[in-house]
Amino acid sequence: MLSILLAAQSLFLATISCSDDMGELGESVRPSNDGITVKAMSFNLNTYTGYRDSIYVRTGYPLVGNITDPDFGQVTASYLAQFYTSSKMGLDERNSADSLTFGILRTSAPKELGYDWDDYHYKPWDSIIGNKLDSMTVRIYYRTYYGDSLTPMQLSVYRLNPKVDFETLPEKEFYSNNDFSDLYSENNIIGRKGFTSANRELSDSVRELDDYMPYIEIKLKDDLKDQFYRLCVEAAIARDKDNPHSSEFSDIFTDQKAMREKFLSGLCVKPTFGDGVMIKVFYTAIYFFYSSFHRYDVDGTLLRNSADDGDSTYVVDHVKYMAVTPDVIQMSGYKMVDDNMEQRMNEKDTSYITSPQGYYSIVDLPVGEIINTMEDDPLRIPGDSSYFLNASNFYLQAYKPKGTLLSNMPTPTVLMVEKGSMTDFFEKGKLPDGTTSCYAQYKCDSVPNANYPTSDGIYYYSFGNIAPVIIGLAEKHGWSKNGLKKIPRDLTVPMAIIPIDATTNTTGTVLSVANYIIPTATKLKKGQDAQTIQMIYTVEGAGNK
Repeated sequence: MLSILLAAQSLFLATISCSDDMGELGESVRPSNDGITVKAMSFNLNTYTGYRDSIYVRTGYPLVGNITDPDFGQVTASYLAQFYTSSKMGLDERNSADSLTFGILRTSAPKELGYDWDDYHYKPWDSIIGNKLDSMTVRIYYRTYYGDSLTPMQLSVYRLNPKVDFETLPEKEFYSNNDFSDLYSENNIIGRKGFTSANRELSDSVRELDDYMPYIEIKLKDDLKDQFYRLCVEAAIARDKDNPHSSEFSDIFTDQKAMREKFLSGLCVKPTFGDGVMIKVFYTAIYFFYSSFHRYDVDGTLLRNSADDGDSTYVVDHVKYMAVTPDVIQMSGYKMVDDNMEQRMNEKDTSYITSPQGYYSIVDLPVGEIINTMEDDPLRIPGDSSYFLNASNFYLQAYKPKGTLLSNMPTPTVLMVEKGSMTDFFEKGKLPDGTTSCYAQYKCDSVPNANYPTSDGIYYYSFGNIAPVIIGLAEKHGWSKNGLKKIPRDLTVPMAIIPIDATTNTTGTVLSVANYIIPTATKLKKGQDAQTIQMIYTVEGAGNK
């Protein structure tokens, strides 16, 4: 089986993800009369399933939806988004008659605040029709979804509490079991919409546009729209520094705290109907729509239409928006229910890796066995340090993926890190260092043999040569080669195998690592001889001379 593949590669394998360093392999190419012996051994690995009831999630691309998998249970995803605005968010284009704030100043809207504009340099020309916004919506854009594209779903949008500020929240708030109960109230619902992920609700003309991206559009309550327009009126006056009364008003778009407290701190988006779809959100935006008359330009010039027929009234429709982009902090929450958890945790021949559910596999690396095998080799001169771990080749055998919604998608990349270091690794934004942690990618090789037809192939995670990891873990647990400090032969180090999303640059250097949240599931083989690790080492001793 996989050992056939490993045997052919064992002496020259270079790792794809842990380390290209083959240790002191150069020592093994000395002439044989120098007393150099290269040996290879294989050890069985104990593998089992672990479970995290919550994962650290701080992502720019949250999930929303609900999927029930016949094999792996139910996953429900919600998210929170907070808006960050600036004075240049599109409201104020001073030299344009299309500007929202300038358009407000050309209406009677300021009179709503009790100010008489008759003696001022602006005249109410009714630039904005009806002194109001026509509508305000939330658009949730996505490029990827999972499940049945025609399944009817419903999303509900809630208003966050005014005092919420993601920047000041403790790290514990960014775990997936957060129900957000202290951040919003279900009584503060501001919109609701049914949809299908195929996006058939949008017209063909929209979906055929070159820059089309699917989105769900949810109309917000009118009172939120009206509240926003009034704040825009205040901001318009505050920005007009030619107005001697501008200091009497505030511009919430230059003050994040004021924006959150007076208008909208952020949104909570939750699935409230349907089962079978999960959407990966690309970005969230609030859109507001209004129309205006254009009779005069900014300088008071009478505008003419293209026919120049004397009609000086133009009606123009406008769209402005505030967006939450991937670089803005967002929060994700997942509710996971698996009625087969106890059975899954105790299966004899299978361990599991799933996302965003909390199943992960644990591998007990025989660090003490590997180190003591070299130290106790009968060919080695007692007390001498002339032994070298040239390579330790490690693959994790997986089953051929099959199943339904979750179980037919294997996790593409996994991290191997000490089980006790999982929390710190993600909270502190650590990267695989190649000595106490590393990562591997899912692969399939078609190697014909009696047990695997060519069409099926062999499925595995290829960690390659993890000799530096073995040495690093041994040193961390007290071993010192030069100091001749020993570790127990039965020392095993539990290593968690966790699904991750690794971001790399063009040269393959890992820039960031986060918990993988896309729905996936992988089954690893478990039991006698199911998982092994190879050891290739060199001994220089008197017995060879």
